[in-house]
Amino acid sequence: MFAFPDQFVALQRQSLESAQAIAFASFSGFEKFSQLNVQAAKASVEEGVRTGVALLETRDAKTFVDSIPETAQPTADKASAYAKHVYEIASETGAEISRIIEKQFSEGNRQLNAAIEAFARNAPVGSEGVVTLVKSAVTAANSAFDQVNKATRQVVEMTEANVANATTATRAATKRKAA
Repeated sequence: MFAFPDQFVALQRQSLESAQAIAFASFSGFEKFSQLNVQAAKASVEEGVRTGVALLETRDAKTFVDSIPETAQPTADKASAYAKHVYEIASETGAEISRIIEKQFSEGNRQLNAAIEAFARNAPVGSEGVVTLVKSAVTAANSAFDQVNKATRQVVEMTEANVANATTATRAATKRKAA
């Protein structure tokens, strides 16, 4: 039978807890997205019936044709709002998952550094070069992780700005067409 060191067991427990937290964050995002879709479907049916009834009640062709742009504007606004909500849900879920992963990475890194230090204290004479090499590799990996993290945050910020600009432009264009 194997005797697992306490650090290994603790690391595995943290990994499982992180996996569970990521799964729950994903389920929460999926649940929010599902609720949004149900609400959008209900609103779409209600709006469709109201619009259909209003169009059926028109008595002449001019009134009918004039009412078409009036129905397009709310539809475009609703589509834009829906897309914004989808993006917000995805962003919130992604941010939560990123937070969990960063926490797990940080804790794993702390434990790895503790293990390296323990190894260095008990290492045989002449193995200082290996210890230095391992420490350098860990430092390089941490630096790379930080750079990827920063780049990812910049991409998210740019994407959010682009979505906001596109939403504003779409609304303005739709209002100009309706006018």
